[in-house]
Amino acid sequence: MGTWIRRHRLATALGTVAALVLVGVTVVALAGGFDETTTARASGDGVQVVRVALVDRAVGFDITPDVVEVEEGTHVVVEVANEAGGPHDLAVEDGPRTAALAPGETERLDLGEVTSDHSGRCTIGDHDIAGMTLAITAI
Repeated sequence: MGTWIRRHRLATALGTVAALVLVGVTVVALAGGFDETTTARASGDGVQVVRVALVDRAVGFDITPDVVEVEEGTHVVVEVANEAGGPHDLAVEDGPRTAALAPGETERLDLGEVTSDHSGRCTIGDHDIAGMTLAITAI
């Protein structure tokens, strides 16, 4: 009987540890903890096209690059490509937005001359919480 109790306690402890690890990984992932920050830069005369990809990650989603630094006054067009396995969109705060893009589809968003910071996100479900966000920074 003593061996059974020890085995039961060990199994209970291992189950509790596994559950806590799973909860921790989920919280980190939803907080963008597995999000890789990548940056693109746009500057110069004429229209500058910056390509961003909507992608799946091992845990969550991402937009890559997820930071676009724009020289103030540069006319920027964002080419949005859905390279993920499901539908996504991109909405720029106080600006244009794409339709829901099926995997493999692309659409361009004309931001005009960028003179201030903007943020963008996927508006489908909680994809933004899972890491599908974009920062456009005027420098």
